[in-house]
Amino acid sequence: MTELQRIAVKILTDAPPSLNLDPFLAIFGRWRTATAHPADWVDLADYAHMPRGPGIVLVGKRCNFSFDLGGAAPGLLYASKMGLEGAPEARLLSVFRACLEMSRSLLAEAEFPASVRLQTGSLELIFNDRLETANTEATDQQLKPAVVAALDRLLGPGAYQLTPQADPDRRYGFFIRAARPLNLDEMLSRFQD
Repeated sequence: MTELQRIAVKILTDAPPSLNLDPFLAIFGRWRTATAHPADWVDLADYAHMPRGPGIVLVGKRCNFSFDLGGAAPGLLYASKMGLEGAPEARLLSVFRACLEMSRSLLAEAEFPASVRLQTGSLELIFNDRLETANTEATDQQLKPAVVAALDRLLGPGAYQLTPQADPDRRYGFFIRAARPLNLDEMLSRFQD
């Protein structure tokens, strides 16, 4: 798993699929042109017209960040593309942390829709590289221990239910349901050593 780079984390929300995404265009448009960010933002894509599609995507060299309408529910999707280092557990923790930090920054924006609440107890973890991380038993044997170790640190041992993506034609990944949802600050505090 030396090439493990394309990892995505999605924090689900209670937003309806018909949510007006214009506020995200304004926020991400400002972020794209603001001071330098480690992601090196390069583009902003508007897919709001696509039902259950990618929504509004802030595209960077190292990652993408979006308000995504697809999957189980609308949510905040952080997708790493490059720059991860270390063992698989360290890479997963890096992606979770980046997702949480960017989500906290997004919620602090005045334009963020007040009616939208994060469901921090409902997460999706997706490995977005079918060559490196095919949805097979062999991949599961290699990566699941790192996934469990990362989630134990983030949510607490035994404090979540982990459901694998069972369809082998879909990307390898998991649905995660926390026994007790934590807020973003509580989750980020788990990274303090």
